[in-house]
Amino acid sequence: MKLRQRAAVALVTVASTLGVAGCSTFSPAVVLRPYDPSDGKNATVATVEVRNALVVSAGLDEPGVVSVTLVNDSLEDATVTVAADVEAAGLQAGEAPEQTFTIPAGHVVQIGAPAAVDGVDGGDIPLGVDEQAPAWMQIPQVPVVAGETLPLTFRSSGVEIEVEAPVLLPCFEYSEITPTAAPNPGVETAAADQEDIQCGPALGEEGTIREGQAGEH
Repeated sequence: MKLRQRAAVALVTVASTLGVAGCSTFSPAVVLRPYDPSDGKNATVATVEVRNALVVSAGLDEPGVVSVTLVNDSLEDATVTVAADVEAAGLQAGEAPEQTFTIPAGHVVQIGAPAAVDGVDGGDIPLGVDEQAPAWMQIPQVPVVAGETLPLTFRSSGVEIEVEAPVLLPCFEYSEITPTAAPNPGVETAAADQEDIQCGPALGEEGTIREGQAGEH
């Protein structure tokens, strides 16, 4: 009788173990699922990596700034044309802005770097290229509110991709990425008053989930 009981317990244990193993086998691991570990979107166009593409704007129909990092780890210089589809929401926002940037071989260019507003070439990391223009791209009018997305098109070496870039408020780490009165010759826009923007509490302040509280109810 005891032998039968022991055998039954062993069968139940084996079945339970196989059940757990089966779940692990047939369920994809979370770490294997592609995701963007940042606020923006990542992609690749030709030999250039597009990292953390997003748009910073104070509100609906306000001007915005494209923020994206372009990485060229190839042995040849590359050019990337960035275009914003400001008419994607069906609003009359004028001609969609489009700019072309040169990324030297083995270089990183940061578009939307706050240093570019001050006229400082902060786009090339780690090496500097004196002839490189400040990496700055401004959208005269963003037809969506923060939390939605705005299509950005990237073209390089005959390859074209479209990225649904999130639109974020100029808050926290993006507080210095704000539109200027005249970022480029012939472009006149005005940024919203920074004091009128409701950013909400910063991470760790009252109203946010602190470390160790995620499981508390």
